[in-house]
Amino acid sequence: MEKQTAQTAPKWYRRTDFFVRGPLAAFLPFATFFLCQLITLQSLPEAWMWMVEHPWPSLFTYLVLLLVELFIERLSRSLFLGALLTLLPCLLLSIASYLKWVANGVPLLISDLTMIGQAAEITGFLSPEAGLGSGTWLAIVLSLLLLILTFFWTRPLRKAKWQLRLLTAAALGGALALTLFLPVTGELLDTQVTDVNQATRNERLGVLTGLYAAARQSALAEPNEYTEDNMNRIVLRLSADAPRVATPETKPNVILLMSESFFDPTRLPNVEYSIDPVPNLHALSKSFPSGSFLSNTYAGGTGYVEMEVFTGVPTNLLAPTDLLTTISAEGSYDRIPSIVKAFSNQGYQTLYVHSHTNVLYDRTSHIPAIGFDQVIFREDFMTELTYAGGYASDDCWADEIIARFEAKEKGEPIFLYGLSMENHQPYSSVKFNAPSPVEITTDLLEGEPLGMFDALVHGIYDADASLGKLVEYFSSVEEPTILVFFGDHLPRPSFGENDTLYDRLGYSTSADTLTWSPEEMMYMLSTEYVVWNNYGADLDVPEIVSCNNLGTKLLDWAGLPKPLYFYWVDSALENLLISRERLYVDADGTPTHEVPAEYENMMERYQVLIYDILYGEGYTTEALTGSRIRQTTKDTMPEIIAPPPMEPEEPGPSPTPEAGTPE
Repeated sequence: MEKQTAQTAPKWYRRTDFFVRGPLAAFLPFATFFLCQLITLQSLPEAWMWMVEHPWPSLFTYLVLLLVELFIERLSRSLFLGALLTLLPCLLLSIASYLKWVANGVPLLISDLTMIGQAAEITGFLSPEAGLGSGTWLAIVLSLLLLILTFFWTRPLRKAKWQLRLLTAAALGGALALTLFLPVTGELLDTQVTDVNQATRNERLGVLTGLYAAARQSALAEPNEYTEDNMNRIVLRLSADAPRVATPETKPNVILLMSESFFDPTRLPNVEYSIDPVPNLHALSKSFPSGSFLSNTYAGGTGYVEMEVFTGVPTNLLAPTDLLTTISAEGSYDRIPSIVKAFSNQGYQTLYVHSHTNVLYDRTSHIPAIGFDQVIFREDFMTELTYAGGYASDDCWADEIIARFEAKEKGEPIFLYGLSMENHQPYSSVKFNAPSPVEITTDLLEGEPLGMFDALVHGIYDADASLGKLVEYFSSVEEPTILVFFGDHLPRPSFGENDTLYDRLGYSTSADTLTWSPEEMMYMLSTEYVVWNNYGADLDVPEIVSCNNLGTKLLDWAGLPKPLYFYWVDSALENLLISRERLYVDADGTPTHEVPAEYENMMERYQVLIYDILYGEGYTTEALTGSRIRQTTKDTMPEIIAPPPMEPEEPGPSPTPEAGTPE
């Protein structure tokens, strides 16, 4: 009898005291939510005050987490497992959101979850000095203590029959579904009213419920003014206003070069260089038009920059679960407008050359779909590969562009897009095997931070050299050629928590992008661009272009007629250069955090067009882009209906539409 008792007695760590286990089970979801807010806000008092000031979102989040925890506990008979599987995913989401916010000024978006399978590659691009934040480390330590405490009380109070446990779990699952999908939940989350962006959604609901609210909006709501008549009116107005452009007899080649993390480092204060780090950029800028390129991202997200350039579609007008690289609607890339298709329709060969692999953004799928005839990655190079800084060098990238140009049919125009990789992060004192050609002098950096800056300038110098090499080659080409060179975004060399190159040198006020003013955010999103040609063309090049309108400008510089959609983009960007989370820049260069009231109609009209082309019935798709959304016959083709007289508009700008990773 004594032997049997010893065998069946609970182990010392599998306790069953109801007066500890019960309150602990009730407390764990509260702690989970609090720790997520601690990671987001990086302050214990601020996390607590947020929960006090937002009682209903806090109560909703607590209830959902409690039901999830108890559901897992009933299935597994382990409170520890219930706590672990509830706490761990929430912490990981919060940490990812915090890191993205610090790096890019944008929190984690529901659409970012489509790249979860590429998390290892993305992490490999991050600087090892990038800090998690003191609040994050505190949250991790407190989470471990909670899990250890829970482990002691992991044993259930009594051994229930499996039928009863399944019945209880089913009841908890039903309660969870009701909580998530009841109409009252929609009213609480206000999902019928689109938040300005994910940041404001998180401020109102918390990071966890903010993401859930975005997921509820995953199917883009049909805009209020979305009707066939309104769509036809837009088409007719654009058709009437669009200029008639004849196809030129001689079509120039167009070479568009996006250089990884390229910018002019001489704009940084408190630094001296032994030689000019970008001599070719400076020399070309004196003889050819140049200016600022306004990116949609900071520190990473190259794939999103190139897709906005190609399509003129602002990412924030897509469904919350979509990115331009992962649009879920069937056939979307066949319908989406792109300058690549526009060049192809004018008889251009279209070629994409990237000096890296297809490790991110699923380029082998959507890049051909938006119109490129051929997509070339590093493994497809026909020239000799050389490496610098751990990546294919910009020098061999330039050689490949030259080789691909020479391989084209002589006399046939080409649109060639090139994307480099050498200057990609991470930056370190040992990134390059050879010393930098440019010696840096500054009293504000020493040791490894100075070595990281040295590596960055080394990569920029090599990128500038590739620009010089390409201009020298195309200067000898007889065919008329336009070459546009620009940087995709500023990099973010991080020296640790809240310590980056820019705030150390005094170029930015803080490493925390949340504190940036609209003016600071604008210049932290700006790089340089230059437009060169070999046939003496006098091109109308603005001082500022954005990722939303650079593509349509290319068609203008080439003198080509373009689809009606890009005339729409032109009219929109006469008033608003860029639209992204926390930054809107109007035509005179004035930045704001919120959409200016006078341009709200532009955003609505831009939204309704994108909705129609990508998600709706496609009333305008063929007329605006030349693409068909579905098979139609004469009997089923929608008739273009003449619009009724338009109501007089109030004085002011003519209503036009408004213009969230490493690499």
